[in-house]
Order: sequence, then structure tokens, then C-alpha cells
Amino acid sequence: MSILSFLTGEILETADVTLRDYAVTGFFGIAAFLLFIFLQLLGSRLYVKITESGQIGPKVFVIVLLVLGVSGTVFSCFIHHNESSLVLGFASGLFIWTALCEIPEQMKWISSLSRSAVLVFLPLILLWTLGILLFRSIPAAVFGATGYPLCVWGIHLARVRVISKWGPSSLAATILILLTATLAGGALALGIVHGTIFSGIIGGVIFAIATWSALEVIWERGMAERPWKH
Repeated sequence: MSILSFLTGEILETADVTLRDYAVTGFFGIAAFLLFIFLQLLGSRLYVKITESGQIGPKVFVIVLLVLGVSGTVFSCFIHHNESSLVLGFASGLFIWTALCEIPEQMKWISSLSRSAVLVFLPLILLWTLGILLFRSIPAAVFGATGYPLCVWGIHLARVRVISKWGPSSLAATILILLTATLAGGALALGIVHGTIFSGIIGGVIFAIATWSALEVIWERGMAERPWKH
């Protein structure tokens, strides 16, 4: 066998493995995206059912979700594989976000339009970034569990405040749609390029979050035109 033939075979074999890894990662990324959308829809329907029971229902729901989120974060800290620990922490962050931010805002307990929301968010995202850069001994699960709420909160704050100040049909809203779409595509692409199942899942979830936010701005734009009058 010539050296050229040997090198050609090695290159093709490597490319085949790489493409297979990309395909698997892409599959899990798309599956994570679809699962996130399903959970969003399921959570919305469940929330409506719970609110029909009065004020006590949402409070119990918040406590249950918070316990699940904190318990999942603690459990994932004991997993030695960093990527799997990060993904489980990321999933726990979904429960924490829903318990501390999404339901309280739906119940009018907090507001993203208040100045205090921004004043709380900015120091938290700064501390989270410094923690990643300076404290490598902190388990990856903790960064995942705190990173998910901060990521969603940042996108949510931007969307709500842009729509409130300039309107869904403004240039600012259009730029926001383009930025969130860029974030969605970049997250999915980076997750697939990294080539692991866990990176694909995280990329798919971030893709879903950003896509959902962009679609909400588009929906608000459609509602602003009052289509029911036509």
C-alpha cells in the first residue's frame, strides 16, 4: 500500500468519524430544541390549570419547582463528568428560573419593567462571569444551574423593555430579533462543532430560548397591528 493511499484512507476515516459525531450532536441538539418547546407548552397549560385553584396553587408550584431545581443542582455536583454535570445543572436551572422569575412575573409579584430588575441582573451576570474566569474549583453544575436563569432573564429583560419603550414594530425590535436569531444560530452551530452529545443539548436549548424570544417579538408585532379588525 502506498503512503498516499494510506494517508487518503486515514483522512476519509477521520472525516467519517467527524461527520458521524456532528450528525449525532445535531440530532441531540434538535431533540433538545423540540423537548424545550414541548415543556414550554406543557408548562403553560399546567400553569393555567394551577392558577384556577386560586393563589395557593402557584405558591405550591413555585416551592416544588424550586426544590427540584436546587436538588438537581446538588445532585449534579457529585457527577464527575464535567459535561454531563453541566447539562444536569442546566436542566435544574430551568426549574429555578420558572420558580423564581417566570411564575412570579405571571402572578405580578415582580416586574421586568422595574429599574430594580436591571440593577439586580447586571451585578449577578458580572459575578457569574467572574466566577467562571477566576474560580475553576466551583462545579460545572453550579454554573449551569445559575447560567440558565441568567441567560433567559437577560433575553427576557431585553425583549420586554424594548417592546415597552419602542414597540414591537420599531427598528429596535427588529434589531433585537436579528440579534436573538444570531444568538440562536451561533449557539446551535457551536454546540454541533464541539461534537459531543452534551454540547449539542446545550446548544439546542439556547437555540430554543433565543428562537422562542424572537418569535414572541414577531407575535407582538402581529398583535400590534390588531389583525382581528381586518
